[in-house]
Amino acid sequence: MSAPEVDSKGNPLRALPEIEDVASLVTEEIHLPPVLIDGLLHLGSKMVVGGGSKSFKTWTLLDLAISVAAGADWWGRKTQPGKVLYANLEIAKAHFAVRLKTVLAKRGLVLGEGDANVWNLRGHGADLTVLKPRMLEKIKANNYSLIVLDPIYKVLGNRDENKAGDIASLMNELEALAVESGAAVAFGAHFSKGSQAGKDSIDRIGGSGVFARDPDTILVMTRHEQQDSYVIESTLRNFPPIQPFCVRWEYPLMVPAPELNPDELKQGSGRGPRVPTDDEFLSFFFPTGRPRTRASPCFRTRS
Repeated sequence: MSAPEVDSKGNPLRALPEIEDVASLVTEEIHLPPVLIDGLLHLGSKMVVGGGSKSFKTWTLLDLAISVAAGADWWGRKTQPGKVLYANLEIAKAHFAVRLKTVLAKRGLVLGEGDANVWNLRGHGADLTVLKPRMLEKIKANNYSLIVLDPIYKVLGNRDENKAGDIASLMNELEALAVESGAAVAFGAHFSKGSQAGKDSIDRIGGSGVFARDPDTILVMTRHEQQDSYVIESTLRNFPPIQPFCVRWEYPLMVPAPELNPDELKQGSGRGPRVPTDDEFLSFFFPTGRPRTRASPCFRTRS
Protein backbone atom coordinates (compact mmCIF):
# COMPACT_ATOMS: atom_id res chain seq x y z
CA MET A 1 0.00 0.00 0.00
CA SER A 2 1.53 3.33 -1.09
CA ALA A 3 2.04 6.10 1.44
CA PRO A 4 -0.44 9.01 1.24
CA GLU A 5 0.70 12.12 -0.60
CA VAL A 6 1.75 15.04 1.59
CA ASP A 7 2.38 18.75 1.02
CA SER A 8 5.65 20.62 1.66
CA LYS A 9 4.83 20.77 5.38
CA GLY A 10 4.08 17.07 5.68
CA ASN A 11 0.31 17.50 5.85
CA PRO A 12 -1.69 14.79 4.03
CA LEU A 13 -3.24 15.91 0.74
CA ARG A 14 -6.89 15.26 0.00
CA ALA A 15 -7.56 12.74 -2.76
CA LEU A 16 -8.44 14.32 -6.10
CA PRO A 17 -11.81 13.56 -7.73
CA GLU A 18 -11.93 11.16 -10.65
CA ILE A 19 -11.86 12.51 -14.22
CA GLU A 20 -15.37 12.18 -15.69
CA ASP A 21 -16.62 11.68 -19.22
CA VAL A 22 -18.67 14.66 -20.42
CA ALA A 23 -21.10 12.48 -22.38
CA SER A 24 -22.02 10.68 -19.17
CA LEU A 25 -21.92 13.79 -16.99
CA VAL A 26 -24.49 15.75 -19.01
CA THR A 27 -26.93 12.84 -19.10
CA GLU A 28 -26.90 12.26 -15.35
CA GLU A 29 -29.46 13.88 -13.09
CA ILE A 30 -28.04 17.15 -11.79
CA HIS A 31 -28.35 17.83 -8.07
CA LEU A 32 -27.60 21.46 -7.23
CA PRO A 33 -26.61 22.29 -3.64
CA PRO A 34 -29.43 23.66 -1.47
CA VAL A 35 -30.05 27.42 -1.59
CA LEU A 36 -29.29 29.20 1.68
CA ILE A 37 -30.33 32.73 0.65
CA ASP A 38 -32.82 33.01 -2.17
CA GLY A 39 -31.13 34.22 -5.34
CA LEU A 40 -27.80 34.85 -3.60
CA LEU A 41 -26.05 31.93 -1.93
CA HIS A 42 -25.85 28.13 -1.97
CA LEU A 43 -24.52 25.84 0.73
CA GLY A 44 -20.82 25.16 0.17
CA SER A 45 -20.25 28.55 -1.51
CA LYS A 46 -18.23 31.63 -0.54
CA MET A 47 -19.63 35.15 -0.11
CA VAL A 48 -17.90 38.48 0.47
CA VAL A 49 -19.57 41.67 1.69
CA GLY A 50 -17.42 44.64 0.64
CA GLY A 51 -17.77 48.14 2.02
CA GLY A 52 -15.92 51.25 3.07
CA SER A 53 -14.62 52.05 6.53
CA LYS A 54 -17.40 52.27 9.12
CA SER A 55 -20.04 51.02 6.69
CA PHE A 56 -21.52 48.65 9.28
CA LYS A 57 -20.23 45.45 7.67
CA THR A 58 -20.09 43.59 11.00
CA TRP A 59 -23.67 44.61 11.83
CA THR A 60 -24.69 43.43 8.36
CA LEU A 61 -22.98 40.06 8.72
CA LEU A 62 -24.46 39.66 12.19
CA ASP A 63 -27.95 40.37 10.83
CA LEU A 64 -27.31 37.83 8.06
CA ALA A 65 -26.22 35.19 10.57
CA ILE A 66 -29.26 35.75 12.78
CA SER A 67 -31.59 35.68 9.77
CA VAL A 68 -30.28 32.28 8.64
CA ALA A 69 -30.33 30.86 12.18
CA ALA A 70 -33.98 31.96 12.57
CA GLY A 71 -35.02 31.20 8.99
CA ALA A 72 -36.11 34.84 8.65
CA ASP A 73 -35.92 37.02 5.53
CA TRP A 74 -32.74 39.01 4.97
CA TRP A 75 -33.04 42.21 2.95
CA GLY A 76 -36.36 40.90 1.65
CA ARG A 77 -34.93 37.54 0.55
CA LYS A 78 -35.97 34.23 2.03
CA THR A 79 -33.40 32.16 3.87
CA GLN A 80 -33.31 28.45 4.50
CA PRO A 81 -33.03 27.97 8.28
CA GLY A 82 -29.77 26.39 9.34
CA LYS A 83 -27.26 26.34 12.13
CA VAL A 84 -24.76 29.20 12.10
CA LEU A 85 -21.25 29.67 13.44
CA TYR A 86 -20.00 33.24 13.81
CA ALA A 87 -16.23 33.37 14.27
CA ASN A 88 -15.76 36.75 15.95
CA LEU A 89 -12.09 37.69 15.66
CA GLU A 90 -12.26 41.38 16.54
CA ILE A 91 -14.94 42.45 19.04
CA ALA A 92 -14.66 41.80 22.78
CA LYS A 93 -17.05 39.10 23.99
CA ALA A 94 -19.21 41.41 26.11
CA HIS A 95 -19.62 43.98 23.33
CA PHE A 96 -20.47 41.24 20.85
CA ALA A 97 -23.12 39.88 23.20
CA VAL A 98 -24.67 43.36 23.38
CA ARG A 99 -24.80 43.54 19.58
CA LEU A 100 -26.48 40.14 19.42
CA LYS A 101 -29.15 41.13 21.92
CA THR A 102 -29.71 44.46 20.16
CA VAL A 103 -30.22 42.92 16.70
CA LEU A 104 -32.44 40.12 18.02
CA ALA A 105 -34.62 42.64 19.88
CA LYS A 106 -34.91 44.93 16.86
CA ARG A 107 -35.81 42.00 14.58
CA GLY A 108 -38.22 40.57 17.13
CA LEU A 109 -36.52 37.17 16.81
CA VAL A 110 -35.68 34.52 19.39
CA LEU A 111 -33.05 31.86 18.79
CA GLY A 112 -33.38 28.48 20.41
CA GLU A 113 -30.60 26.41 21.90
CA GLY A 114 -28.38 25.06 19.13
CA ASP A 115 -29.60 27.47 16.42
CA ALA A 116 -26.38 29.49 16.37
CA ASN A 117 -22.94 29.49 17.96
CA VAL A 118 -20.37 32.23 18.49
CA TRP A 119 -16.66 31.49 18.58
CA ASN A 120 -15.04 34.47 20.28
CA LEU A 121 -11.48 34.45 18.94
CA ARG A 122 -10.39 38.00 19.72
CA GLY A 123 -6.69 37.71 20.55
CA HIS A 124 -6.44 34.35 18.78
CA GLY A 125 -6.28 35.49 15.17
CA ALA A 126 -3.91 33.35 13.13
CA ASP A 127 -3.08 32.26 9.62
CA LEU A 128 -6.18 30.48 8.28
CA THR A 129 -3.92 27.67 7.07
CA VAL A 130 -3.11 26.99 10.74
CA LEU A 131 -6.57 27.81 12.08
CA LYS A 132 -8.65 25.82 9.56
CA PRO A 133 -7.77 22.30 10.78
CA ARG A 134 -8.58 23.36 14.33
CA MET A 135 -11.85 24.90 13.14
CA LEU A 136 -12.81 21.75 11.24
CA GLU A 137 -12.05 19.66 14.31
CA LYS A 138 -14.51 21.72 16.34
CA ILE A 139 -17.22 22.15 13.71
CA LYS A 140 -17.28 18.76 11.96
CA ALA A 141 -20.05 17.38 14.21
CA ASN A 142 -22.27 20.49 14.17
CA ASN A 143 -23.65 20.42 10.61
CA TYR A 144 -23.41 24.19 10.12
CA SER A 145 -25.17 25.86 7.19
CA LEU A 146 -23.29 29.17 7.46
CA ILE A 147 -19.88 30.09 8.84
CA VAL A 148 -19.02 33.80 9.17
CA LEU A 149 -15.38 34.88 9.55
CA ASP A 150 -15.17 38.49 10.71
CA PRO A 151 -12.93 40.26 9.93
CA ILE A 152 -11.03 38.40 7.25
CA TYR A 153 -7.76 40.32 7.72
CA LYS A 154 -7.35 38.63 11.10
CA VAL A 155 -6.68 35.30 9.37
CA LEU A 156 -4.24 36.60 6.73
CA GLY A 157 -1.22 35.52 8.73
CA ASN A 158 1.91 36.67 6.88
CA ARG A 159 0.03 37.07 3.60
CA ASP A 160 0.11 40.43 1.83
CA GLU A 161 -3.45 41.47 0.95
CA ASN A 162 -2.13 43.23 -2.16
CA LYS A 163 -0.48 40.12 -3.63
CA ALA A 164 -2.67 37.98 -5.85
CA GLY A 165 -0.83 34.77 -4.97
CA ASP A 166 -1.23 35.35 -1.22
CA ILE A 167 -4.95 36.08 -1.46
CA ALA A 168 -5.51 33.18 -3.86
CA SER A 169 -3.95 30.99 -1.16
CA LEU A 170 -6.36 32.44 1.43
CA MET A 171 -9.35 31.90 -0.88
CA ASN A 172 -8.29 28.29 -1.39
CA GLU A 173 -8.35 27.80 2.38
CA LEU A 174 -11.82 29.36 2.60
CA GLU A 175 -13.01 27.15 -0.23
CA ALA A 176 -11.64 24.06 1.48
CA LEU A 177 -13.43 25.12 4.67
CA ALA A 178 -16.71 25.44 2.73
CA VAL A 179 -16.27 22.12 0.91
CA GLU A 180 -15.15 20.10 3.94
CA SER A 181 -17.81 21.55 6.27
CA GLY A 182 -20.62 21.72 3.68
CA ALA A 183 -21.44 25.23 4.93
CA ALA A 184 -21.52 28.53 3.10
CA VAL A 185 -18.66 30.78 4.23
CA ALA A 186 -19.18 34.55 4.43
CA PHE A 187 -16.71 37.31 5.25
CA GLY A 188 -16.33 41.08 5.00
CA ALA A 189 -13.70 43.03 3.04
CA HIS A 190 -12.83 46.73 3.02
CA PHE A 191 -12.82 49.19 0.12
CA SER A 192 -9.73 50.86 -1.25
CA LYS A 193 -9.23 54.51 -0.31
CA GLY A 194 -10.88 57.43 -2.11
CA SER A 195 -14.16 57.92 -3.94
CA GLN A 196 -15.67 54.70 -5.28
CA ALA A 197 -18.33 56.19 -7.56
CA GLY A 198 -16.19 56.07 -10.71
CA LYS A 199 -15.17 52.42 -10.34
CA ASP A 200 -16.92 49.24 -11.35
CA SER A 201 -18.45 47.66 -8.25
CA ILE A 202 -16.12 44.65 -8.43
CA ASP A 203 -13.06 46.94 -8.36
CA ARG A 204 -13.96 48.81 -5.16
CA ILE A 205 -12.75 46.17 -2.73
CA GLY A 206 -9.22 46.93 -1.56
CA GLY A 207 -6.18 44.70 -1.79
CA SER A 208 -5.68 42.11 -4.49
CA GLY A 209 -8.44 41.80 -7.08
CA VAL A 210 -8.71 38.13 -6.08
CA PHE A 211 -10.73 39.29 -3.03
CA ALA A 212 -13.42 40.59 -5.38
CA ARG A 213 -13.30 37.89 -8.03
CA ASP A 214 -12.90 34.55 -6.29
CA PRO A 215 -16.08 34.39 -4.12
CA ASP A 216 -19.23 32.91 -5.63
CA THR A 217 -21.35 35.77 -4.29
CA ILE A 218 -20.04 39.33 -4.14
CA LEU A 219 -22.10 42.04 -2.45
CA VAL A 220 -20.71 45.55 -2.60
CA MET A 221 -22.03 48.33 -0.31
CA THR A 222 -21.29 51.79 -1.75
CA ARG A 223 -22.36 55.04 -0.10
CA HIS A 224 -25.45 56.69 -1.57
CA GLU A 225 -25.95 60.44 -1.91
CA GLN A 226 -28.45 60.21 0.94
CA GLN A 227 -26.78 60.14 4.35
CA ASP A 228 -26.52 56.72 6.02
CA SER A 229 -27.72 55.00 2.86
CA TYR A 230 -25.93 52.51 0.61
CA VAL A 231 -26.26 51.00 -2.85
CA ILE A 232 -25.97 47.21 -2.97
CA GLU A 233 -24.51 45.80 -6.17
CA SER A 234 -23.97 42.11 -6.68
CA THR A 235 -21.84 39.82 -8.82
CA LEU A 236 -23.22 36.27 -8.78
CA ARG A 237 -21.53 33.19 -10.18
CA ASN A 238 -24.38 30.72 -9.76
CA PHE A 239 -27.54 32.84 -9.90
CA PRO A 240 -29.13 35.15 -12.46
CA PRO A 241 -28.07 38.81 -12.02
CA ILE A 242 -30.14 41.06 -9.80
CA GLN A 243 -30.59 44.79 -10.14
CA PRO A 244 -28.78 47.14 -7.73
CA PHE A 245 -30.90 48.22 -4.78
CA CYS A 246 -30.58 50.52 -1.80
CA VAL A 247 -30.49 50.01 1.94
CA ARG A 248 -30.53 52.53 4.76
CA TRP A 249 -28.85 52.35 8.17
CA GLU A 250 -31.41 52.37 10.95
CA TYR A 251 -29.50 51.30 14.03
CA PRO A 252 -28.81 48.45 14.47
CA LEU A 253 -29.85 47.24 11.00
CA MET A 254 -29.51 47.91 7.30
CA VAL A 255 -33.06 47.98 5.98
CA PRO A 256 -34.24 48.00 2.34
CA ALA A 257 -34.84 51.53 0.99
CA PRO A 258 -36.79 51.05 -2.28
CA GLU A 259 -37.58 54.77 -2.48
CA LEU A 260 -33.91 55.59 -3.20
CA ASN A 261 -32.35 55.59 -6.68
CA PRO A 262 -29.37 53.18 -6.83
CA ASP A 263 -27.79 55.30 -9.60
CA GLU A 264 -27.14 58.12 -7.12
CA LEU A 265 -23.80 57.04 -5.70
CA LYS A 266 -22.00 59.43 -3.39
CA GLN A 267 -19.29 61.30 -5.31
CA GLY A 268 -15.85 62.37 -4.09
CA SER A 269 -15.19 64.45 -1.02
CA GLY A 270 -14.17 67.62 -2.85
CA ARG A 271 -10.44 66.97 -3.08
CA GLY A 272 -10.32 68.21 -6.66
CA PRO A 273 -10.71 66.42 -9.98
CA ARG A 274 -9.29 62.94 -10.38
CA VAL A 275 -6.05 62.85 -12.36
CA PRO A 276 -6.52 60.65 -15.46
CA THR A 277 -4.36 57.61 -15.95
CA ASP A 278 -1.89 57.42 -18.85
CA ASP A 279 -4.26 55.19 -20.79
CA GLU A 280 -7.21 57.54 -20.22
CA PHE A 281 -5.12 60.54 -21.32
CA LEU A 282 -3.91 58.81 -24.47
CA SER A 283 -7.42 57.63 -25.34
CA PHE A 284 -8.35 61.26 -26.12
CA PHE A 285 -5.73 61.32 -28.90
CA PHE A 286 -5.83 57.68 -29.98
CA PRO A 287 -9.42 56.45 -29.46
CA THR A 288 -8.70 53.15 -31.21
CA GLY A 289 -5.74 52.34 -28.99
CA ARG A 290 -2.11 53.29 -28.44
CA PRO A 291 0.00 53.81 -31.57
CA ARG A 292 2.28 50.90 -32.34
CA THR A 293 5.85 52.06 -32.72
CA ARG A 294 9.22 50.54 -32.05
CA ALA A 295 9.74 52.86 -29.12
CA SER A 296 8.21 51.68 -25.88
CA PRO A 297 7.15 55.14 -24.61
CA CYS A 298 4.62 56.96 -26.79
CA PHE A 299 6.40 60.27 -26.30
CA ARG A 300 10.03 61.14 -25.81
CA THR A 301 11.67 64.34 -24.72
CA ARG A 302 14.48 65.66 -26.89
CA SER A 303 17.97 65.30 -25.50
